Amino acid sequence: MKKLFGILLTLALFTAAPAAAQFNWGIKAGVNIAEKPSNLSDLKSAAKGDAGWYIGPMAKVTLPIVGLGLEANLLYSQTNSEVGGETIKRKCIDLPVYLRYELSLPVVNKFLEPFIAVGPQWSWNIGDKNFVVDAIDGVYPADYTLRSSNLSLNLGLGAVILDHFQIHANYNLALGSTSDYRNEIDGAVNLYKSVKSKTNVWQVSVAYIF
Repeated sequence: MKKLFGILLTLALFTAAPAAAQFNWGIKAGVNIAEKPSNLSDLKSAAKGDAGWYIGPMAKVTLPIVGLGLEANLLYSQTNSEVGGETIKRKCIDLPVYLRYELSLPVVNKFLEPFIAVGPQWSWNIGDKNFVVDAIDGVYPADYTLRSSNLSLNLGLGAVILDHFQIHANYNLALGSTSDYRNEIDGAVNLYKSVKSKTNVWQVSVAYIF
């Protein structure tokens, strides 16, 4: 319900923007650089982040308030990790929404418009969710399960160059667990080890704004 409310609020913000606002559309593509999944330190080198990618359309609204704007993206995103000897490919539809503040630099702004961006991101897993990996403890293989959806926070900065090209560096901070690790320690006594894990991601993107 919270995620649905957030999406409806986002749509309302864009719909309610006054006619004086400036709308732009674009195409964005970038690289995901995943950090090591948390709480799996016992795996040592067997748990690590890897590079992935994302692509999709973007919409930008410049509000009639000096420096403020909104940006929303609808992205296909793949984030890669390695856990217990298995490559984990997390394939998602991401909906990041940013509140942007464009810095006013009189001379520079003629060709370069720096901005700071922050906002929530909703993600829905559309790929494989269940993987079998090496165990942290015990001799039995472990189950590694990706969450069906999750909420995260984006913190970033970037610049629009010559009104049409945008570069953006971003840190995606998971606000809850993105995966669950579970392996059997001793089946005779029904003993299991369960760990909730999350993966934060660094992102770098380029976009063309029409």
